[in-house]
Amino acid sequence: MLRVVVEPGKERKLRNFYPNVYRDELQEAPQEAGVAEAYGADGAFLAVGYYDPRSRIPFRAFRFDRGPLDRRFFRERFVRALKKREGLGPSFRLVHGEADGLPGLVVDRFGGVLVLQVRSRGMEALREVWFPALLEAMRPEGVYERSDVEARRQEGLPERVGVVFGEVPEVLSVEEDGLLFSIPLALAQKTGFYLDQRENRRLLEAMVRPGERVLDVYSYVGGFALRAARKGAYALAVDKDLEALSVLDRAALRAGLRVDIRQGEALEVLRTLEGPFHHVLLDPPTLVKRKEELPAMKGHLVDLVREALRLLAKEGYLWLSTCSYYVKVEDLLEVARRAAHDLRVRLRVHAVTYQPQDHPWSLHVPESLYLKTVIFQEDAL
Repeated sequence: MLRVVVEPGKERKLRNFYPNVYRDELQEAPQEAGVAEAYGADGAFLAVGYYDPRSRIPFRAFRFDRGPLDRRFFRERFVRALKKREGLGPSFRLVHGEADGLPGLVVDRFGGVLVLQVRSRGMEALREVWFPALLEAMRPEGVYERSDVEARRQEGLPERVGVVFGEVPEVLSVEEDGLLFSIPLALAQKTGFYLDQRENRRLLEAMVRPGERVLDVYSYVGGFALRAARKGAYALAVDKDLEALSVLDRAALRAGLRVDIRQGEALEVLRTLEGPFHHVLLDPPTLVKRKEELPAMKGHLVDLVREALRLLAKEGYLWLSTCSYYVKVEDLLEVARRAAHDLRVRLRVHAVTYQPQDHPWSLHVPESLYLKTVIFQEDAL
């Protein structure tokens, strides 16, 4: 087994269960890649992980006790992850990377089908060990891979997309609280369905009243819009992905619901609309992938929120989400405050929500918290 030594003072992060060690935090490291033990400068054992000098994060810890990274280890990790998600229904995130002790791996479960992403060189190198363990622990009907994300490209790894085990239908059927979405896997975003907004979708449905008007921006397949329509509200969905809007249309037809659709860029469409809407939902994609992009993206968000507030009904609700780790709740508050100032709109914070329990937020891995939503209500005096 390879050996790496971390710089003095940097051993504290591993002792506090933070798995990532960066290049400038290593005092000694081999030239080759492989499973490695990490030690402090004082010779004390710290962790077992995978070292790869070509990775943007050269050492990623998998375990903080001595032992192998073998099939039994991975099988126990998968079984533990599944146990933590008991009672969540047929569709949920099974593995959430570092928060589940499996850095660089994401697995979503949709009934008998697993959809996975491999995001790091170490997890790719260990594929022949962990993949059989995944099959043994989960016994899926089929496994589909969507390893075509930016994190993988940053690792210098080629894209891998397609069926990697068993039988996987070309169209993935996803059921959520009685709504059925038929999503073509080859065209799907990420792993096919945004499971992390499940609880917010339920919250919206509980809040919407018959006869209200709901605007679902960045709707993808319309999870919010369809729930609003099911409550008897008028729902308008906006997205640039025509294929996603087609999925929405078919889901609405199947459920006997009506959702109006507008295809196009969010800001451009917002500028053409007239209100009022009792709920406006803004759930943009990951706009900030690096910290230095934050100032420019805040400006873009201010433009979006300004248009959303222009359309908002008296005492209506604005839902503002971010799925970027670098965008904090404080940033969402600042963006809303700036936009509200421009329009002289008074807001109150109704609620702040985070990702659901199948996307665990580890205290020791700050990056595992990525989804934040602030719900504002128009609050004129």
